[in-house]
Amino acid sequence: MSRARVHGAVSIVNAMANGLGAALGVGLRVEASCRLVDEPVFRIRSGGRFLKPGSLPEKVCRLILEDYGLKKGCEVSIYSEIPARKGLKSSSAVSSAVALACLKEATGEAGLMEAAKYSVEASIQTGVSVTGAFDDASACLLGGIVVTDNFERRLIERRLVDDNLRIVILIPSGGMLSGRVDTSLFKPVEPLMRLAHRLALNGDVWLAMTLNGLAVSTALGLDSEPALEALRNGAIAAGVSGKGPAVAAVVRPQDVERVCRALFRFGRVVETGVCNENASVE
Repeated sequence: MSRARVHGAVSIVNAMANGLGAALGVGLRVEASCRLVDEPVFRIRSGGRFLKPGSLPEKVCRLILEDYGLKKGCEVSIYSEIPARKGLKSSSAVSSAVALACLKEATGEAGLMEAAKYSVEASIQTGVSVTGAFDDASACLLGGIVVTDNFERRLIERRLVDDNLRIVILIPSGGMLSGRVDTSLFKPVEPLMRLAHRLALNGDVWLAMTLNGLAVSTALGLDSEPALEALRNGAIAAGVSGKGPAVAAVVRPQDVERVCRALFRFGRVVETGVCNENASVE
Protein backbone atom coordinates (compact mmCIF):
# COMPACT_ATOMS: atom_id res chain seq x y z
CA MET A 1 0.00 0.00 0.00
CA SER A 2 1.22 3.50 -0.83
CA ARG A 3 0.34 6.64 1.13
CA ALA A 4 0.53 10.28 0.06
CA ARG A 5 0.12 13.57 1.89
CA VAL A 6 -0.54 16.92 0.21
CA HIS A 7 -1.66 20.28 1.52
CA GLY A 8 -4.44 22.59 0.43
CA ALA A 9 -4.25 25.96 -1.29
CA VAL A 10 -6.05 29.27 -1.71
CA SER A 11 -6.36 31.50 -4.74
CA ILE A 12 -4.07 34.33 -5.63
CA VAL A 13 -5.39 34.65 -9.19
CA ASN A 14 -8.40 32.69 -10.42
CA ALA A 15 -7.66 31.15 -13.83
CA MET A 16 -11.25 30.85 -15.03
CA ALA A 17 -11.16 34.16 -16.91
CA ASN A 18 -8.25 33.39 -19.23
CA GLY A 19 -6.34 30.34 -18.01
CA LEU A 20 -3.76 32.43 -16.14
CA GLY A 21 -3.65 31.46 -12.48
CA ALA A 22 -1.73 31.64 -9.23
CA ALA A 23 -2.22 29.95 -5.88
CA LEU A 24 -0.69 29.66 -2.42
CA GLY A 25 -0.14 26.44 -0.48
CA VAL A 26 -1.71 26.37 3.01
CA GLY A 27 -1.56 24.07 6.00
CA LEU A 28 -4.84 22.14 5.68
CA ARG A 29 -3.89 18.59 4.70
CA VAL A 30 -5.19 15.68 2.67
CA GLU A 31 -3.97 12.09 2.97
CA ALA A 32 -4.68 9.26 0.56
CA SER A 33 -3.71 5.59 0.51
CA CYS A 34 -3.91 3.29 -2.49
CA ARG A 35 -3.67 -0.47 -2.90
CA LEU A 36 -3.89 -2.24 -6.23
CA VAL A 37 -6.20 -5.24 -6.51
CA ASP A 38 -6.28 -7.91 -9.21
CA GLU A 39 -9.94 -7.51 -10.16
CA PRO A 40 -10.83 -4.34 -12.15
CA VAL A 41 -12.94 -2.74 -9.42
CA PHE A 42 -12.54 0.65 -7.74
CA ARG A 43 -13.46 1.12 -4.09
CA ILE A 44 -12.98 4.75 -3.08
CA ARG A 45 -13.67 5.58 0.55
CA SER A 46 -13.79 9.17 1.79
CA GLY A 47 -15.29 10.67 4.92
CA GLY A 48 -16.54 7.31 6.15
CA ARG A 49 -18.46 6.41 2.99
CA PHE A 50 -17.80 4.88 -0.41
CA LEU A 51 -17.99 7.27 -3.34
CA LYS A 52 -20.29 6.55 -6.25
CA PRO A 53 -18.83 5.18 -9.51
CA GLY A 54 -17.36 7.83 -11.79
CA SER A 55 -15.92 9.99 -9.00
CA LEU A 56 -12.88 12.21 -9.51
CA PRO A 57 -10.53 9.94 -7.48
CA GLU A 58 -11.68 6.92 -9.48
CA LYS A 59 -10.99 8.72 -12.76
CA VAL A 60 -7.47 9.57 -11.55
CA CYS A 61 -6.77 5.91 -10.84
CA ARG A 62 -8.27 4.72 -14.11
CA LEU A 63 -6.15 7.14 -16.14
CA ILE A 64 -2.95 6.04 -14.41
CA LEU A 65 -3.64 2.32 -14.74
CA GLU A 66 -4.63 2.71 -18.39
CA ASP A 67 -1.50 4.70 -19.23
CA TYR A 68 0.73 2.10 -17.62
CA GLY A 69 -1.14 -0.84 -19.13
CA LEU A 70 -2.18 -2.34 -15.80
CA LYS A 71 -5.41 -4.35 -15.86
CA LYS A 72 -6.09 -3.92 -12.17
CA GLY A 73 -8.34 -2.04 -9.80
CA CYS A 74 -7.75 0.09 -6.73
CA GLU A 75 -8.80 0.39 -3.12
CA VAL A 76 -8.40 4.02 -2.06
CA SER A 77 -8.94 5.71 1.29
CA ILE A 78 -9.03 9.49 1.61
CA TYR A 79 -8.83 11.79 4.64
CA SER A 80 -9.26 15.54 4.12
CA GLU A 81 -9.23 18.55 6.44
CA ILE A 82 -10.43 20.83 3.64
CA PRO A 83 -14.11 21.80 3.52
CA ALA A 84 -15.61 20.82 0.16
CA ARG A 85 -17.39 23.13 -2.31
CA LYS A 86 -16.06 26.28 -0.66
CA GLY A 87 -13.37 27.35 -3.15
CA LEU A 88 -10.55 25.94 -1.01
CA LYS A 89 -9.13 23.54 -3.62
CA SER A 90 -10.45 20.39 -1.98
CA SER A 91 -10.90 18.65 -5.34
CA SER A 92 -7.37 19.47 -6.51
CA ALA A 93 -5.86 18.41 -3.19
CA VAL A 94 -7.75 15.11 -3.11
CA SER A 95 -7.10 14.23 -6.75
CA SER A 96 -3.41 15.14 -6.38
CA ALA A 97 -3.02 12.98 -3.26
CA VAL A 98 -4.76 10.06 -4.96
CA ALA A 99 -2.59 10.50 -8.06
CA LEU A 100 0.60 10.44 -6.00
CA ALA A 101 -0.44 7.33 -4.06
CA CYS A 102 -1.66 5.51 -7.17
CA LEU A 103 1.49 6.35 -9.17
CA LYS A 104 3.68 5.10 -6.34
CA GLU A 105 1.67 1.89 -6.05
CA ALA A 106 1.56 1.29 -9.80
CA THR A 107 5.12 2.20 -10.79
CA GLY A 108 7.22 2.46 -7.64
CA GLU A 109 7.79 6.16 -8.38
CA ALA A 110 5.70 9.30 -8.04
CA GLY A 111 6.76 12.58 -9.63
CA LEU A 112 4.96 15.64 -8.29
CA MET A 113 4.29 17.22 -11.68
CA GLU A 114 3.22 13.88 -13.14
CA ALA A 115 0.65 13.68 -10.35
CA ALA A 116 -0.47 17.21 -11.24
CA LYS A 117 -0.97 16.10 -14.84
CA TYR A 118 -3.35 13.32 -13.79
CA SER A 119 -5.19 15.58 -11.35
CA VAL A 120 -5.79 18.12 -14.12
CA GLU A 121 -6.86 15.61 -16.76
CA ALA A 122 -9.23 13.81 -14.40
CA SER A 123 -10.74 17.13 -13.28
CA ILE A 124 -11.48 18.11 -16.87
CA GLN A 125 -12.87 14.70 -17.87
CA THR A 126 -15.21 14.55 -14.87
CA GLY A 127 -16.36 18.17 -15.27
CA VAL A 128 -14.99 19.19 -11.87
CA SER A 129 -12.96 22.04 -13.35
CA VAL A 130 -13.16 24.02 -16.58
CA THR A 131 -9.41 24.68 -16.78
CA GLY A 132 -8.26 21.56 -14.91
CA ALA A 133 -7.00 23.78 -12.07
CA PHE A 134 -3.31 23.24 -12.84
CA ASP A 135 -2.48 26.20 -10.57
CA ASP A 136 -4.31 24.62 -7.64
CA ALA A 137 -2.81 21.16 -8.16
CA SER A 138 0.67 22.68 -8.44
CA ALA A 139 0.26 24.65 -5.20
CA CYS A 140 -1.08 21.59 -3.38
CA LEU A 141 1.83 19.42 -4.57
CA LEU A 142 4.71 21.91 -4.49
CA GLY A 143 3.73 24.31 -1.74
CA GLY A 144 4.66 27.98 -1.73
CA ILE A 145 3.36 30.39 -4.36
CA VAL A 146 2.89 29.13 -7.90
CA VAL A 147 2.12 31.16 -11.01
CA THR A 148 0.84 29.17 -13.98
CA ASP A 149 -0.68 29.07 -17.44
CA ASN A 150 -3.44 26.51 -16.97
CA PHE A 151 -4.32 26.11 -20.62
CA GLU A 152 -0.71 25.25 -21.46
CA ARG A 153 -0.31 23.36 -18.15
CA ARG A 154 2.88 25.30 -17.59
CA LEU A 155 4.42 26.26 -14.26
CA ILE A 156 5.78 29.75 -14.90
CA GLU A 157 7.19 30.38 -11.44
CA ARG A 158 7.30 28.97 -7.94
CA ARG A 159 8.58 30.85 -4.93
CA LEU A 160 8.63 30.36 -1.18
CA VAL A 161 6.66 32.56 1.18
CA ASP A 162 7.40 33.78 4.72
CA ASP A 163 6.73 30.84 7.06
CA ASN A 164 5.54 33.19 9.81
CA LEU A 165 2.50 34.37 7.89
CA ARG A 166 -0.89 32.99 8.89
CA ILE A 167 -3.93 32.26 6.76
CA VAL A 168 -7.34 33.15 8.20
CA ILE A 169 -10.20 31.58 6.24
CA LEU A 170 -13.86 32.55 6.44
CA ILE A 171 -16.12 29.61 5.59
CA PRO A 172 -19.67 30.90 5.09
CA SER A 173 -22.66 28.60 4.82
CA GLY A 174 -23.56 27.36 1.37
CA GLY A 175 -21.23 26.21 -1.35
CA MET A 176 -20.34 26.38 -5.01
CA LEU A 177 -20.27 23.19 -7.08
CA SER A 178 -16.95 22.84 -8.90
CA GLY A 179 -17.03 23.31 -12.64
CA ARG A 180 -20.55 24.77 -12.77
CA VAL A 181 -19.83 28.47 -13.16
CA ASP A 182 -20.48 30.21 -16.47
CA THR A 183 -17.04 31.49 -17.46
CA SER A 184 -18.62 34.32 -19.47
CA LEU A 185 -19.40 35.98 -16.13
CA PHE A 186 -15.71 36.81 -15.85
CA LYS A 187 -15.52 38.67 -19.17
CA PRO A 188 -16.16 42.16 -17.71
CA VAL A 189 -13.36 41.74 -15.14
CA GLU A 190 -10.92 39.74 -17.29
CA PRO A 191 -8.53 42.73 -17.73
CA LEU A 192 -8.36 43.08 -13.93
CA MET A 193 -7.57 39.39 -13.53
CA ARG A 194 -4.91 39.58 -16.24
CA LEU A 195 -3.43 42.53 -14.34
CA ALA A 196 -3.51 40.51 -11.12
CA HIS A 197 -1.58 37.71 -12.85
CA ARG A 198 1.03 40.20 -14.06
CA LEU A 199 1.33 41.64 -10.54
CA ALA A 200 1.88 38.15 -9.14
CA LEU A 201 4.63 37.50 -11.68
CA ASN A 202 6.29 40.80 -10.76
CA GLY A 203 6.29 39.93 -7.05
CA ASP A 204 3.28 42.00 -5.94
CA VAL A 205 1.55 38.83 -4.81
CA TRP A 206 -0.59 40.25 -2.02
CA LEU A 207 -1.89 43.10 -4.15
CA ALA A 208 -2.65 40.53 -6.85
CA MET A 209 -4.62 38.42 -4.38
CA THR A 210 -6.71 41.34 -3.17
CA LEU A 211 -7.38 42.63 -6.69
CA ASN A 212 -8.37 39.14 -7.85
CA GLY A 213 -10.73 38.74 -4.90
CA LEU A 214 -12.53 41.98 -5.69
CA ALA A 215 -12.78 41.05 -9.38
CA VAL A 216 -14.16 37.56 -8.69
CA SER A 217 -16.61 38.87 -6.08
CA THR A 218 -17.89 41.42 -8.60
CA ALA A 219 -18.20 38.86 -11.40
CA LEU A 220 -20.05 36.27 -9.30
CA GLY A 221 -22.12 38.62 -7.16
CA LEU A 222 -20.39 37.60 -3.92
CA ASP A 223 -20.16 39.86 -0.88
CA SER A 224 -16.82 41.72 -0.81
CA GLU A 225 -17.39 43.06 2.71
CA PRO A 226 -15.62 40.16 4.55
CA ALA A 227 -12.40 40.70 2.58
CA LEU A 228 -12.59 44.46 3.15
CA GLU A 229 -13.14 43.91 6.88
CA ALA A 230 -10.07 41.65 7.00
CA LEU A 231 -8.01 44.37 5.30
CA ARG A 232 -9.32 47.05 7.65
CA ASN A 233 -8.18 44.93 10.59
CA GLY A 234 -4.62 44.35 9.43
CA ALA A 235 -4.64 41.61 6.76
CA ILE A 236 -1.96 42.17 4.11
CA ALA A 237 -4.16 40.51 1.47
CA ALA A 238 -7.69 39.16 1.36
CA GLY A 239 -10.16 37.92 -1.19
CA VAL A 240 -12.55 35.21 -2.24
CA SER A 241 -10.77 31.90 -2.93
CA GLY A 242 -11.64 29.99 -6.08
CA LYS A 243 -15.30 30.54 -6.92
CA GLY A 244 -16.11 31.07 -3.26
CA PRO A 245 -17.82 31.47 -1.00
CA ALA A 246 -14.74 31.10 1.25
CA VAL A 247 -12.58 34.17 1.80
CA ALA A 248 -8.87 33.83 2.57
CA ALA A 249 -6.80 36.49 4.33
CA VAL A 250 -3.01 36.58 4.67
CA VAL A 251 -2.18 37.91 8.10
CA ARG A 252 0.90 38.72 10.18
CA PRO A 253 0.94 36.83 13.51
CA GLN A 254 0.26 39.95 15.60
CA ASP A 255 -2.91 40.71 13.63
CA VAL A 256 -4.50 37.25 13.64
CA GLU A 257 -6.80 37.83 16.61
CA ARG A 258 -8.18 41.10 15.17
CA VAL A 259 -8.83 39.59 11.75
CA CYS A 260 -10.48 36.49 13.22
CA ARG A 261 -12.80 38.66 15.32
CA ALA A 262 -13.68 40.77 12.29
CA LEU A 263 -14.56 37.74 10.16
CA PHE A 264 -16.34 35.73 12.82
CA ARG A 265 -19.63 37.60 12.35
CA PHE A 266 -19.77 36.39 8.71
CA GLY A 267 -19.46 32.66 9.46
CA ARG A 268 -17.05 29.97 10.64
CA VAL A 269 -13.39 30.98 10.79
CA VAL A 270 -10.39 28.66 10.43
CA GLU A 271 -6.78 29.67 11.04
CA THR A 272 -3.87 27.81 9.48
CA GLY A 273 -0.35 28.47 8.23
CA VAL A 274 1.25 28.80 4.84
CA CYS A 275 2.82 25.65 3.39
CA ASN A 276 6.14 25.73 1.54
CA GLU A 277 6.61 21.96 1.62
CA ASN A 278 6.41 19.51 -1.26
CA ALA A 279 3.84 16.75 -1.01
CA SER A 280 5.19 13.41 0.24
CA VAL A 281 4.54 9.77 -0.62
CA GLU A 282 5.77 6.47 0.78
